[in-house]
Amino acid sequence: MPLRCRGQVTHALEERGFAFEQNTSTYTNPSHHGRNHSSTSSFEAPLPSTPPPANISELQTRTFATLKRRNIVPTVNPRIRLIQCAGKDPSRSGSSGGCGGGCSSNGNRKSMTSAADDALHLGLVKCLITPPYPRFLSLTLTDTEPASLLLDHALLPSFAAPDVLLGSKDDFLIPITLDLRELPLESTGIVCGVAGRLVGGTAGLLESPVEMSYLSTARAGTVMVAEDELARALAALRGAENGIAVPD
Repeated sequence: MPLRCRGQVTHALEERGFAFEQNTSTYTNPSHHGRNHSSTSSFEAPLPSTPPPANISELQTRTFATLKRRNIVPTVNPRIRLIQCAGKDPSRSGSSGGCGGGCSSNGNRKSMTSAADDALHLGLVKCLITPPYPRFLSLTLTDTEPASLLLDHALLPSFAAPDVLLGSKDDFLIPITLDLRELPLESTGIVCGVAGRLVGGTAGLLESPVEMSYLSTARAGTVMVAEDELARALAALRGAENGIAVPD
């Protein structure tokens, strides 16, 4: 939930008899023993005004109806060709050969890690300050894995050092993007509905469904398909209630 709503949600829970349990760090409903009928009924949650979709087809129908009401059109720009790659993992770079006397392998690994990180950081900074500025850039960092990047292929020259980015540089993904800023915060299932339409609309007796990946944020939802699958994906989406805006 949004941080600004925390107080409102906490107050609503406490009004309905929920209490915060220190041991589990959760709100729990106290025992119903000793409550009269009127107090018990006040804890009963009202039924949702709109029941959840019964199947994938209904989810897709609701998704595109919601998008149409909000004038949200899935948009694809074929000129944005994405590559998916990872930062170099120094721990798999081989032995510590070349280290002079008195240099420990641990020290060499630290040096390799620093060099790899510096090269990646330099490339990212170049992406942000050097034209052409990023039209699409996604960076995922964890404590245990190398950096994962999804970026426009036009940004590759910013990573000039050899082997800074690992992975195929020739397998392109095309993003299909939905601007979700006009949707209420509680909206759910949008990317799932669009992805379901892509799968259901491209599967046939002689063809398998398109392969895809997706990236969802508070402001946008993006479904990515392989470049050679774009035509099939667009045909499937054109069959939905919404159209597809394809720039010239």
